[in-house]
Amino acid sequence: MPEYLLTFDDDDIGEPKRVEFTGDSPAAALTLLENEGPRRQVKLWEGDKLLGALMRDRNGVWHLDEPPMDGS
Repeated sequence: MPEYLLTFDDDDIGEPKRVEFTGDSPAAALTLLENEGPRRQVKLWEGDKLLGALMRDRNGVWHLDEPPMDGS
């Protein structure tokens, strides 16, 4: 199974942290984020590749901002 990493920055909402996990897909991260509050931002990595930044809105919906394509 692929290995993933969630990285949380030090912000006004919570402390910095790193959560490593394995899963069938990056969507497995959502179960680990159940207790995170609105506006908490987290980066999702597969190995050294940034898959995107996630943020939960006030309605509890997670949004993914994908990194720009670099053309390679």
